[in-house]
Amino acid sequence: MAEKLPPFVKREGDAILFNQDGEFIFYVLDEFFQKEYAIVKGEYVNLIGILDYAIFDEKGKNSGLKRFYFPSVFVTKPYAMDKMKNVRLTKTQDPKDYRLLRYKKGDQIIVSTKVPQELKNMEDFYKVFLYGKLPTTIPYNKLQDYFNKNISLNGSSYGLNIQIFGMVISEMCRDPKDLSKPFRNTNFTDQTAYKPISIKDIPKYISPHQSICSENWDEALIGAIMHPTDVESPLEKLVMGE
Repeated sequence: MAEKLPPFVKREGDAILFNQDGEFIFYVLDEFFQKEYAIVKGEYVNLIGILDYAIFDEKGKNSGLKRFYFPSVFVTKPYAMDKMKNVRLTKTQDPKDYRLLRYKKGDQIIVSTKVPQELKNMEDFYKVFLYGKLPTTIPYNKLQDYFNKNISLNGSSYGLNIQIFGMVISEMCRDPKDLSKPFRNTNFTDQTAYKPISIKDIPKYISPHQSICSENWDEALIGAIMHPTDVESPLEKLVMGE
């Protein structure tokens, strides 16, 4: 975490403090707490840093939603936390439930910049990504950066070509108006107008055969039956017992 600090924070020892009047707010998906990607421990919160934030002045005005780019786990200490239900942070997002972590001047946004390098930090990031829970405020063309940043923060390297991650991303990010269509096949006018889906759900949008061969048999069978194709295959006879 050696990058240049933005002007609204200051370093005090190993901590990063909010350093202006008004209020700093993290928007954390409520599902992160349900899945334990975020954990409350007394007055502290252990949190994976794939977040959005906003800074409000003393009159309650903010300069817009911004991304917090630290795809690993860190500890934070808000002065308050409350819930916000069924909210769109952007016009292209589905409504979601959030917990708001609030900070006033002098509060520790990051308790310690000496973040442990642990395998679990990588596992949590992969779970968020592979289950389709990454915030769509992350531009589509920046998603691959989160993989490299996550592993570098935890002291390792993939030793793989970045195109490998691009292949997975291109299948998991779909057209929100038609989940059978990958986002890469849309007009790309808005890099955040994609819908991430779980990697387990991808097969049912590819073909009946891929759907049946996936691990979720019940959902796969429904996906195979409802897949929009007029081409008959031996699969139908197999499923129907003919």
